[in-house]
Amino acid sequence: MISIPQRNERESAKDYVVRVLIDNIINTRLIPGEKLLDQELCEKFQVSRTPFREAELELAQRRLIDIRPKIGTYVSFIDIKLVEEVRHLRSVLESELAIMACRQLTRENIDQLWENLAVWQLYIRRKQEEKILLLDKQFHGMLYHMCGRTYWHELVEGVAPHFDRTTILSFRCKPMGHILQDHEELIDAIEKRDERMAERITRRHMERYMENIDTIREAFPGYFRSGSL
Repeated sequence: MISIPQRNERESAKDYVVRVLIDNIINTRLIPGEKLLDQELCEKFQVSRTPFREAELELAQRRLIDIRPKIGTYVSFIDIKLVEEVRHLRSVLESELAIMACRQLTRENIDQLWENLAVWQLYIRRKQEEKILLLDKQFHGMLYHMCGRTYWHELVEGVAPHFDRTTILSFRCKPMGHILQDHEELIDAIEKRDERMAERITRRHMERYMENIDTIREAFPGYFRSGSL
């Protein structure tokens, strides 16, 4: 069932709809191929048709929904080629970030990363996948910001929902411990200022998707775009 949290203070109606629809698409409360019932959703969001339509157009540009004239609007199926492009982009950027982190991060920065993992362990025990995804994104986001690469992070977040959707699905059919272990080993390498090790761990971490994709497709065959390789 779709989740609609409260609108943030000073958040425009369009931005509110975009934020909430993306969250529901990532967490598959809106599943690939599902039709969006505009009038019903406008009532749930308590917004008028104009900002809702503007939000749909933005999401269509970001390839998260498909607008079919005179037919309807649907949640996009997962495009494996697109997800792989996002994974590759992140791998290139975050491998460089790992090296920068070894040179720049302070003791306080590193402690913040360890604190993130401590909370991870709690939610892994509780099997709360949405919380785990948020902590995963927070971990990577902290590295971008700590290294002074906030614009890189903005670029990545613009396309992240495609990759995030497969991450959530992987949580449902693969153990999560290896992801936590990658983060632990990365922080350890950063503490030791071992740039080569940090880069290697980051690349391995971003290759987890390729290890998991066949399992994800077998578990959720109806979620993927037809002909997506």
